[in-house]
Amino acid sequence: MLLDSLLSVGPSDLDYPDTGDLLADLRRQIHEAVDLLAGAPFGPLFRALIGEAQQDPGVAAALNDRFIVPQAARTVARLETARAQGQLSPDFDLELAMAVLSGPLYFRLLITQEPLTHAYVDRILDALFTGMGPRP
Repeated sequence: MLLDSLLSVGPSDLDYPDTGDLLADLRRQIHEAVDLLAGAPFGPLFRALIGEAQQDPGVAAALNDRFIVPQAARTVARLETARAQGQLSPDFDLELAMAVLSGPLYFRLLITQEPLTHAYVDRILDALFTGMGPRP
């Protein structure tokens, strides 16, 4: 029931724009996600659901199937498009990129409970993008 509540409050998907500028598109989409996670009612519901998923394998599976996996797939698809356009190294591990982009957000949201801000997202992207870019 908590997952249904969460999905009814938040958008059914957080689609990535495709302006041809991967960094700008990542920035825009992650800013939108942070705005959801940082505020009520979505943020508190999401944290409660993550907590419940630690105790209940059924909740964990449902959360993965209905929220985490679809969002990760959208991220990887956007990264695949960028790689095909030459914006990323051809051999860059896109699944790893997904983990590296989302890990710092979950760390702040769930562990340190420091604010999720656009400035923090920008610092993450600026720090990571050099390593994700095409190599000469």
